[in-house]
Amino acid sequence: MEVRVLSSAVTTQGLAAIRRESFLLEASATDRLRGIRFMPHPLRPWIELWDCLDGNFWGLCHWLERHLTPEEIRWQPVLTVASIGWNLRHLGEMLDHYLTHVFQVREHAVAREPLRTMERGAQDDGQFQDLREIAAYHRVLRPDFREFLTSLGEEEMDRMLPGGRRAHSFAWAVGHIAEHESYHLGKCTLLRNLILARRQPQ
Repeated sequence: MEVRVLSSAVTTQGLAAIRRESFLLEASATDRLRGIRFMPHPLRPWIELWDCLDGNFWGLCHWLERHLTPEEIRWQPVLTVASIGWNLRHLGEMLDHYLTHVFQVREHAVAREPLRTMERGAQDDGQFQDLREIAAYHRVLRPDFREFLTSLGEEEMDRMLPGGRRAHSFAWAVGHIAEHESYHLGKCTLLRNLILARRQPQ
């Protein structure tokens, strides 16, 4: 349900405009789905789900880039609630962590600094307000994750993750990433709505 709500919100902002001008939009979910609609891939439902989430991500980023200020991107309603910028950065660090340390398809993380939003109990310190920087980070990671996803077969999805403390399969990890993506995009959408409400005269 979260995916449908967010997809609808993006559509109301004008999907045609999103495709046309933004430096942030790499590819729409519609364009991606057109390319795999007839693809005989055993993981087609997983790939379609990721493409939908990916389209939602870039559509939301485009809207934020056009309508919110850096101060609003880092805004927190209370100190214990992370900002839009922190949530978007966290989604990138999650992919960085999984590709490097869980799936082990990268030798080194993309980020040069520690993955601070992945640390247990990490709190937003207001440093993530540059959408261009966040988008550049995601432009490297998101195509890499999709390429990794399309490289998997049904047998590999049932395989246990390498070197993990808990017995989780590749299928669990891919599902966890999709769930996490939807959850944090939903938080960003809620924060966006709160920011717009704050602009209204009292």
